[in-house]
Amino acid sequence: MIRLISILLGAALIALAVAWIANRQGELIYVIDGYQLRTSAGAAIGIAIVFAALIAFLTRVTAVVLSGPGAFGRWFALRRTRRGNEALARGLVAAAAGDAFEARKLAKKAQALIGSPPLSLLLTAQAAQLDGDETGQDEAYQAMLTHPETEFLALRGLFMKAMRHNDSDEAMHLAERAHTLRPRAAWAANALFDLKSARHEWSDAKEVLQNAERAGILDSAIARRRRAVLLAAEALDAEGRSESERALKLALDALELSPALAPAASLAARKLAATGRAWRAQDIIEAAWAQTPHPDLAAAYAAIKPNEAADARARRLIGLAHLKRDHFESRMLEAEQAVNLAEWAEARRVLAPLARGFASARVCALMAEIEQGQYRDAAAAHAWLARAVRAPADAKWRCTNCRIASPEWNAVCKKCGAFDTLEWSAPGAELLEAFDAGPEAELSAAFLQPAREEEMAAEEAARKPKAKPKSLQNESFVVWPRPPDDPGPGGHDFDEKPAERRRL
Repeated sequence: MIRLISILLGAALIALAVAWIANRQGELIYVIDGYQLRTSAGAAIGIAIVFAALIAFLTRVTAVVLSGPGAFGRWFALRRTRRGNEALARGLVAAAAGDAFEARKLAKKAQALIGSPPLSLLLTAQAAQLDGDETGQDEAYQAMLTHPETEFLALRGLFMKAMRHNDSDEAMHLAERAHTLRPRAAWAANALFDLKSARHEWSDAKEVLQNAERAGILDSAIARRRRAVLLAAEALDAEGRSESERALKLALDALELSPALAPAASLAARKLAATGRAWRAQDIIEAAWAQTPHPDLAAAYAAIKPNEAADARARRLIGLAHLKRDHFESRMLEAEQAVNLAEWAEARRVLAPLARGFASARVCALMAEIEQGQYRDAAAAHAWLARAVRAPADAKWRCTNCRIASPEWNAVCKKCGAFDTLEWSAPGAELLEAFDAGPEAELSAAFLQPAREEEMAAEEAARKPKAKPKSLQNESFVVWPRPPDDPGPGGHDFDEKPAERRRL
């Protein structure tokens, strides 16, 4: 509508101008070589306009004729570029679809039409990668390094190639260059962090971690956990070099970030106990146990007071276990200490929920000790030991990435090189279920008590009075599953009617 109004307005103005010229009075006289030309003012103006239009037309034609070869060249170049871009687009689609033959063919066509621009080099590299041509792939990536638009992408491609060939030095160099080029790129920061950690360059790894957190590419909670693990690993290395004070400081720094980190807690407790600060060592172990019980924590807790009487140590460890009674490790620790105190009925009561069903090897071995110590029943003890041989394996430090077990904790898995993937778990721990001690925990008194009432009375009389343990009712605990090839409980299990057991 606006355009139409503009055209009409322009036509009206032209009409008004022509009418104005036509109404002008006067004439134009032009004398040349004795000839005199006489015309009206309106005609003279019209002739001037026509002459100007003719000059403009001739000028335009002359310009087109003179620029013809260049215009044709530009047209052919534009057509060639358009065909090259079409081949490039189709080639990238073929590479994404995994069609190596089509991607290679279109890459050659695009390179022939438009030369070697960044995207053409990228298609060439992808086609070479699909075709398994590492030489061509490396040449394309090296060419891409010269273009600012594709330099970072080339660094990533060369980094992946170096990692496939286990060339850690080249991978480190490329990761550092990529991280310097784009500090906010997550893959470069993570790759550099993993490589620094794998080489135990903890200080450099902490610097990369700090930069990543500052750039906002890493969550603060994850950064806090990683920093704690780095400090714990650095503390263990310092302990290996007999740098006790530095190891203690690093371990305490790690515990400030993650109080439940068992390796740092046990290391700090050992160092504190060695310097006479037993109470602080005890507080550290108790804080860690309350979150994640672990056998190393129990060992460090027991070693805090080396000259302590055996009975007192057992009572102290039972108190540690009570900080998280429903955990598997807590029940095992409490049962073991009850055995050390010869409190067989208490040990049986604590261990009963774990011994029923698919008991682990540690549970079976401890049950054998209970049977032998309480009843002197060698046959029952042997049956439990036989069951322990084919029982599910107990928890170990196991990598969640490659599932390989490790005899000790490390910040980096020695098998796959993954960072902070070792966790205390048993094979198939993902199948664990929290077992609600409801009806299953309503065990008969005969199941939990010795078979002979007189033996029970004698044991209770010899034992010092103590508070009755908390009932199992409404507690939760974890039952470790048996592998699929294990036929289930065998040999001597808990007797539902132990009073019928043969008397020794």
